[in-house]
Amino acid sequence: MGIFKNLGKFVLIFFVFVGCTTSKKNNKGQNEKILSNYSFYQSGIASFYHYNFSGRKTANGEIFDPKKLTAASKTLPFKSTVLVRDVKTGKSVLVVINDRGPNKNSRVIDLSEAAAQKLGITKRGIAKVDIFLVSN
Repeated sequence: MGIFKNLGKFVLIFFVFVGCTTSKKNNKGQNEKILSNYSFYQSGIASFYHYNFSGRKTANGEIFDPKKLTAASKTLPFKSTVLVRDVKTGKSVLVVINDRGPNKNSRVIDLSEAAAQKLGITKRGIAKVDIFLVSN
């Protein structure tokens, strides 16, 4: 009888601890919703602006701030919101198009340093990405 009493206490304590655990935050659902509603898609190589461009005017007249989530595109309209997803890691970031570029033909988008950090590409310098137009 004592075994069942102790077993009951153990099971109760076990479920209390299991109920108190936390789970990893998952933003995948939000990004998957965005991806299912995209109106533009492009795949290619992304790079990011050097910090030396800080304070210079962008093509739409804004002052470039490497701490903001912005990007340059050759074709997307200014003020467009774009989801950029690193193909290798699956990480993604939302950016606003405020400049023209990149100047290298092999690249499809130039990211601000803040956006590159969110994607985790600052050490690599470039990354294969998928680009989805969220709004324009």
